Amino acid sequence: MKIGCFISQFTLEGGSIVVGDATKYNDLAKCAVDSFKKFHPEVELHYVNDTNFMEYYEKYFQSYELVDHIGIVRYMLAYDIMLKEKYDKLIVLGCDTITCSKLDEFINGTEDVLTTLNYPCQESTDYFTTPIFEIYPGVYDHGNINADVVCFNNINAFKKVIDLATEHFTVFAEQGALNELAWVDKSYSVKVIDFPYPTSNVSYNARSKGVFGTNMIKKGMLAKHGSLDGQPSPIKHWYVNDKKLYTHDHKQIKCFHYVEGLTGRSMDEFNEIMDDFKHHWFNQETIKFFSEECGCSKFFNYIQQQQQQQQQQQQQQQ
Repeated sequence: MKIGCFISQFTLEGGSIVVGDATKYNDLAKCAVDSFKKFHPEVELHYVNDTNFMEYYEKYFQSYELVDHIGIVRYMLAYDIMLKEKYDKLIVLGCDTITCSKLDEFINGTEDVLTTLNYPCQESTDYFTTPIFEIYPGVYDHGNINADVVCFNNINAFKKVIDLATEHFTVFAEQGALNELAWVDKSYSVKVIDFPYPTSNVSYNARSKGVFGTNMIKKGMLAKHGSLDGQPSPIKHWYVNDKKLYTHDHKQIKCFHYVEGLTGRSMDEFNEIMDDFKHHWFNQETIKFFSEECGCSKFFNYIQQQQQQQQQQQQQQQ
């Protein structure tokens, strides 16, 4: 079986390629790339950024015309890579993800499209409404699919998603198309890997955060939670067991996705949340796991922190 992975970090403006702006994601993207490689050295990885986009564009981009939406263009390019390289399976990851384990459910899954959960909220357009299911009496879950952690096993299903994204364009773009395919169109088989979340043993996307949307974690504490504001976020309660990372509710984190609407933030906001990610969101056990097991030590300044701790210990001993 021939498997590929696609991670992108390039800039698009007005339907044209522009250079430079996406470089603010460099640190995040290095984590996404290095962590995926760490657990999947056998998979061919296509990391597309501003420095090599034109090379990829000229070599692969043949099936579509550029449109003025970075998410849809990302899917178009990934589709053409899958088509030309004749991949049996293509994993598509956002550049703000951290792979935390072998993605066995993607590698072994056979449905046409393997998807993962977005925040537990309902979203709706003229073309779809994300469903709410009663899992067992009194316990419900949202079937809201996120577009940044997905695996395509069928090239025609991939094309269908792009067609739905362009023909039924909404603010949700390719993410809306995945939800429409799964819940309305149903012309291809779609499996949501970590659904229903209450009974899932794994987390592949946003659910590990334990909150309902963006901007709900500030300095590692809950925000926009009413009386709970200022309490440690669920992320602070993650733990490691047998070199595996687990959520506060005991699900193995296979892939973590920040999901904080980074694209629409000003540079000041972006830099502020980057500082939050690096210094406030995670407990030391999690940072150690990301650094030692996922190859993300540079992002978290882990080596420097370890050296500082050793120096402090030496000083105390003196």
